[in-house]
Amino acid sequence: MAAGTGIYITWITGAIILSIAMMPLFKPPYAKLRLEGFIDMFRRYWAHMIVVFSVYLWKDLLDGMDRVLMASTKLDMTPYVYAIEGDIVLWVQQELRNAALDQMLTHFYVMGFMTATFASFLYPIYFDDRHMADRVSLSMFWVYIISIPFFLFFNVGVTGDHIPAMQTIAYDLTPEIHNWFTRIDPFSNGMPSLHIGLPFAIWLTMQRWDEDGRWVNYRNFLIVFMLVTAFSIIYLGMHWIVDIIGGMAVAILAVELTAKTHSSIWRVADERLFSRRLARAIADPGKSLRGTLSSVYSVFEPLKEPNKRQTSVIIATLLLSTAFVLLWDATHQDFPVEGVEWPTSAAGSDGWLVSVEEIPDGSLEISVWNVSDEVSSVVSGAAWETAPMVSISGPFLALHDAQRVDFYELQSDETEFSPKFSRTESNPVLDVAIAESVSGEPLLVIVHEDSLEVIDGEQGPIETTFLGAPFSIVAASGQLLAWADTTASQPTVNVTSLEGPRIAISLVLDAGATEQQDEYLEQVSGVAVDYENAEVVDIAMDPMWVIAVVDVGPVNRTILINILTGEQTMISEPVWPSSSPSVAHGRVAFLQIPFWDPSLDPEDIVTNRDVYLHEIADNTTLAITHDEDVDQSDPQVLLNNVAWVEVDADGVSALTVYSEETFQPYSSVILQSAILMLIPLIFLWSYQATSERRSNHPASLNISSRQ
Repeated sequence: MAAGTGIYITWITGAIILSIAMMPLFKPPYAKLRLEGFIDMFRRYWAHMIVVFSVYLWKDLLDGMDRVLMASTKLDMTPYVYAIEGDIVLWVQQELRNAALDQMLTHFYVMGFMTATFASFLYPIYFDDRHMADRVSLSMFWVYIISIPFFLFFNVGVTGDHIPAMQTIAYDLTPEIHNWFTRIDPFSNGMPSLHIGLPFAIWLTMQRWDEDGRWVNYRNFLIVFMLVTAFSIIYLGMHWIVDIIGGMAVAILAVELTAKTHSSIWRVADERLFSRRLARAIADPGKSLRGTLSSVYSVFEPLKEPNKRQTSVIIATLLLSTAFVLLWDATHQDFPVEGVEWPTSAAGSDGWLVSVEEIPDGSLEISVWNVSDEVSSVVSGAAWETAPMVSISGPFLALHDAQRVDFYELQSDETEFSPKFSRTESNPVLDVAIAESVSGEPLLVIVHEDSLEVIDGEQGPIETTFLGAPFSIVAASGQLLAWADTTASQPTVNVTSLEGPRIAISLVLDAGATEQQDEYLEQVSGVAVDYENAEVVDIAMDPMWVIAVVDVGPVNRTILINILTGEQTMISEPVWPSSSPSVAHGRVAFLQIPFWDPSLDPEDIVTNRDVYLHEIADNTTLAITHDEDVDQSDPQVLLNNVAWVEVDADGVSALTVYSEETFQPYSSVILQSAILMLIPLIFLWSYQATSERRSNHPASLNISSRQ
């Protein structure tokens, strides 16, 4: 996806050209530049290329896992880093801020890093310095490997998002750049800084193994590059100073691992050996097979008489396997609701989740799922000709189409729910919202084109006075009712009370973005942002908050409004389409299309929606789905869960629930088992270590010799 943007193509093309252009400056004194060298290096160093570039295959997966872990575990170490550093980085940005540096350092941050990384790997393999290529490629590989636990479990956000007065200059330089960064970066991988860690590891590697000084010019270049990079990542609002230290520490450890592993790894993975082994296997298959089996046998030979080393391997394997199970559990918190096979829509509230299933044979089925008990129930009543719309508030459920409204009260101990009443409406029904009276009894707000009808649970009418019809877009919560005022000159939501103290509030919505963002939208979509004709297309609410979706032309923008203060926050990305909000218990779930770019070829345009969860108290928004091949719809905030309908690339749908429990019960069992197994293993390791030390240093023999 990132490669589909013009700015990315510009950066990576520029990095490749610049790397090649610099080759005469940094080549070894003996070397010559030939076109054939570029072709031949693929044959000579294909295994090295696999080692280095494999890390990019993991990046999307790891970033997705990181986003999920952040959403599920709330592992955020940024406040602790801020407590250590304070506003040092803010001072750098504010004292030196100017427009020229903004432009230059943003492009240097991305393209410079690409250039240094690509050149560091390219030069040794092109000039056939296998001694250095072996070590540089492994050092780069180990830097990424060592960084993974930090990225997953030591989340440090960018400085520009945490320090109030600090700005994320690079991320927000242009809407196109912001869009690209937002796609590929979770903004929580500050520690360690690989912009420092990778070049520092390469410099250390060359410093350690460049015995004849052939790479001295390039080593000097890397020092200058790292100094400029360190300044850039601080100035641009990307990294903390601690992140730089972390990058250096990771680099040092990576180089030490390279020193210990390069001989054994390249003894097996050396490209020159593959052709020899293949020729021997063809010439004498039996001998080749026996040699392979002998090598495998030698690996397990020490297990006949295990020592401290073998026990250490067992302990490490146990710890790693346990960690992987826990990591899997923490990153797979969503699960399909059993028994719901053909969901097309869903609605939920507190501990209840309702799904409408359109069966392939043409029939309709409506199920109610008790989230806390994970028990499914069916909904009875007269058959529906078309799939009904669903409204739910706590245990109160309403199903409706244009002519009929069925009302239910849900009970935890029931497996089948019958309607408390069913009404046939002569005036077409547009929507039904469920409020409640002062005494806590349900109130049904039945929406017609030019009127609202409010009834209680016994179908008794409730007298209300409303102005500003039509009422096509309505939401209710508690004693409050909200609707879009289509007669106003600006997008407006009116909030009024149905019962209790008289409340009447008019909320004028601000769906504006920056001028650059609006220009970018018009450029990529061909549709101008039109604030004069902007309109509210969807509403959700709870007793404190109204969520309004405003159509501004190219996209819909989702806005969070505090009912009491009128304070507004745009919680969606202004250049991405958003929709389907749900709010409850201090959280907002909504949909966004994060890879939306209508300027692409039609077959390349991604329209699949992801579910985003906004924590109101923290003012943070995280995606909790990350699969481009799966489309989500109807997100619902429940008591301790979030649910949605998803449809995969094959058209198979499922009703999915995202659990807030990071670890399931089986994870606790596995963790407890691992702890119990560690006790005898640690005892055995200690015994073996003591015995081996005593046999290597027999003090008793020294004593007897002195006697």
